[in-house]
Amino acid sequence: MAEFDIQQLVLVSDATNDAENLEHLGPTMKDVYRNNKMKPFLDQLGMFIRRKEMEIEKMCNSNYQEFVQSVDRLLKVRQGTVDLKDKIHTLNTDVQLAGKELTAKKRELVESKRIQENIATATETLKTCIHFLDLANRVNVQVEAKKYYSALRIVDEIQVVHLRSVIQFEFARHMQDCVPILQHAIKDAVTTEMKEWLFSIRTSQKAMGKLAMDRMSARQQRWRDRSSKGFKLKTSHNVNSAVEAAVNEESEIDILDADQVKIDFKPLYQCLHIYDELGQRAEFRSNYAEDRRAQAKLTLSSMTSSFNLKDRNTDNFESLLQDIVGFFIVEYIILHSTTNFRTQAQLDELCDLVTGLLLRMLSEGLEKCNDPDMFLNVKLLLMIYIQTMESYSYPVSKLNDLLLTLFRTYADQLETKFSANFHKLVDEDDYTPMLVENQDEYNLLQMSFRFREERSAARQGFPRTLPFSKVVPYCCEDIKQFVTQFYRFVEGFNQEQSEMDELVKESLDTLLIQHVHSVWLKKLESRNLSQIAQIIINLEYFQGACTDFEQMMTELRSTSDTTKISLQATGLFRETRRSAENRISELVNSKIDDILELAEYEWLPSSVQEMHSMYLQELVSFLEVVMSATLLNLPESIKAFVYYDVLEHLANMLHSIFTDPNVKHINQNFVATFNMDVSFLEKFVATFDNANVAMTFLPLRQNTEEYMDPQIRSQHYAQVKPEDVTRMLEKLMTAPVAAAATTQEKTKRRSWGKVLEWGGLKSSSS
Repeated sequence: MAEFDIQQLVLVSDATNDAENLEHLGPTMKDVYRNNKMKPFLDQLGMFIRRKEMEIEKMCNSNYQEFVQSVDRLLKVRQGTVDLKDKIHTLNTDVQLAGKELTAKKRELVESKRIQENIATATETLKTCIHFLDLANRVNVQVEAKKYYSALRIVDEIQVVHLRSVIQFEFARHMQDCVPILQHAIKDAVTTEMKEWLFSIRTSQKAMGKLAMDRMSARQQRWRDRSSKGFKLKTSHNVNSAVEAAVNEESEIDILDADQVKIDFKPLYQCLHIYDELGQRAEFRSNYAEDRRAQAKLTLSSMTSSFNLKDRNTDNFESLLQDIVGFFIVEYIILHSTTNFRTQAQLDELCDLVTGLLLRMLSEGLEKCNDPDMFLNVKLLLMIYIQTMESYSYPVSKLNDLLLTLFRTYADQLETKFSANFHKLVDEDDYTPMLVENQDEYNLLQMSFRFREERSAARQGFPRTLPFSKVVPYCCEDIKQFVTQFYRFVEGFNQEQSEMDELVKESLDTLLIQHVHSVWLKKLESRNLSQIAQIIINLEYFQGACTDFEQMMTELRSTSDTTKISLQATGLFRETRRSAENRISELVNSKIDDILELAEYEWLPSSVQEMHSMYLQELVSFLEVVMSATLLNLPESIKAFVYYDVLEHLANMLHSIFTDPNVKHINQNFVATFNMDVSFLEKFVATFDNANVAMTFLPLRQNTEEYMDPQIRSQHYAQVKPEDVTRMLEKLMTAPVAAAATTQEKTKRRSWGKVLEWGGLKSSSS
C-alpha cells in the first residue's frame, strides 16, 4: 500500500504542478498518518529512491544526456522530496499538535462520560439505598400502625428482593443481620397486642358469660313452661337433652350477634397469621395455652379471697361463674374459627383444671355453711353454669358429682332445719282446736292443707273452730316447702334420679317419724285426756295429709316412674292413733277403777236400797264430762270405740264385783240393789243412742234376772255365762235364811236349788 501511494505521488508530481501536487500530497500524507504507516512509507520511499537511482544510473550509462537530465530531474525530485519531507514534518507537527489537543479533549470527554456514568450509577445506587432504607423505616411505621403482616411482608421483600442489590454496602450487610431482629420485633409486637387483647376482653367475656347464663336461665324457664302446659314430657328430658335442643333450636341466636357482646378476635387471628408466616405456630400454640391456663388460675385465685358465703351473698360467686363461662365461650369460638390451633382435648383439660379449682373453692366456702337456702342458691347457679358449659360441649361430669355431694349435704341441712321447726311446732302446740278468724285466713289454710269439713261445720260463719290444732297446717305447710325445696334442688339433674327420689322419701319419713310422730308418741304418756284426744284428731288429719304428701312426691319425682310412693310414717301415724285411742281408754278405765275402789256393797243386806249407789253418781258424772267435753271433737267412730271399750271395762269390773270369789254369801236384797245400780248405768248408756254401746251391760243385766226357765234363758239370756249364775246361786243357797222369810222367798230358794241340780244347766255350760 505504501509503495502504491509513493507511485501515485510520483505520477501526480510528474503530471501536475507543485500546487496541485500539494493538494494531492495532503490527503496521501493524511492517510499515511491516519493509518500510522509512516515508517513503511519512509522505507518504501527509500526503496523507491534507490530504485530510481539505479534506473537513473542505468539510463546514464546508456544515455548520459538523458542521465543528466534525469539527474536534474532527480535533483528536482530530491528537492521536492526534501520540501515534501519538510512539509510532511511540518504537517506531522501540525497533526501531532492537533492530535494532542484532540486526545486531551477525548480524554476529557471519556473522563466526563466516566464521571457521568459514575454519577448515574451512584444516583441509581442512592435511589436503591434510599428505597431500601425507606422500606426498613416503613417496617417500624407499619408496626406502630399495628399492620404487622404488612411489616412482615416488607421485611421479606427487603430480604428476598432488595438486599441483593445493595449487599456490597456495609449498612446492607448490617441490615441483613437485622432481618431476624426485625422479624422478632414484629412477633413481639403482635404478641404484646394479643396479650393486651386477652387482658382487655375480661370485661367483655364476663358480659358474654352473663348473657349466656341469662339465656340458659330463660331457656330453663321456657322448658319448665312447656313441660307444665300438657307436653307430657318425661322429666328425664332436661335442658340440653336431644328433645329440648330440638324444641329450643329456633329460639337460639349466636351470642356474638348480641348487642351486649363486643369482642373483636382480630388481634388473635393476626397474631396467629404472623406466627404462621414465621413458621412458629407451634410456639404460639404452646405460649397461648400457657397464658390461658395462667389467666384461668388468676381469675379463680383473685376470686377465692373474696368468696365468702357467711354473709349469705352469692353475687361474687355468680360473677365468678359468669367470668368462667365467658372465658370458655371465647375458647369455644377460637376452637371453631381456627385450624390446628386449639384442640378439644386442650379445652377439656383446661376445663378440668378450672373445675378442680372451683370444686376446692366451693368445698372451702361451704365447709362451715349450715344454711340450706345458701346451698340451694349455689346449686341453682351451678346448674345454670353446668348446663351452659354443657351446651358448649365442655365436660361436666365432675360438676354433676359435686351437685350430688351438695344434694346430700343439702338434704342433711334441710332435714336439720325443718326438724328444728317441726320439733318447735309440736312442742309449742297448745293442743286445742284451731280458731280461724275470717275467710281469707281460711282460704290460706286450705291452700297449705287440704281438709274436709262436715256440712254443718262448713255452714258456720267466722270465727270458726276447726277440729285439728294449729300444728297440723303449720307442719303440712313446712312439709310442702320441704318437699318443694328438695325437688327444686333436684331439678335439672340428669343422673341418679331414683337415688334422689329415695333420699327425699327417706328424709321426709325421718322428719315425720322422729320429729312429729315421736313427740306425739311421747306426749301420749301424759294423763291429760284433752291433749291425747287432740293428738288423735291431729293424727287422723296428718294421716290423711300423708296421702297428699305421697301423691305430691309421686307427681314431683324426677323420674318417669309412676309407681305410687308410700311413706312409712303413714302406717306409724295409723298405729299411733290406735295407741292413742287405747291410751284414752286406759286412762278412763284407770279413773273408773279408782272410783270403783270407793264402792262398798253390803253382801247380806236386810233390805233393798231405795236408790243406786252413790259412787255411781261420781262415775257417771266423770263419764259425762269425758263424753260431752273431753272427747267431743273426736270422730264418731273413735268415740264409739272409746265408749264401748270404757263401758265394757266398767261392766267387767261390776261383773267381777258381783262374782267375786272372795265373797262367800250374798242374799236377794244385794242382788236387787246391784240390779238397781245396773239399771242406773243402763239408763245412762241409753243416752248415747248407740246400740252396740247399749249392749255392754246386757250380760250383767241377765245375771240379775230370772235364769231358771230354759226357754227364757235361751231366748233372753244367751249372753249370761252359766258358771257365773252357778256361782251366784251357790252363794244365795249357802246364805243363812232369816226367821221371818216369806213364803215367796222360800219358794225362790227351793227353785234355786232345783236349778243347781238341773242337768240342763250343765248342758248349756258345755
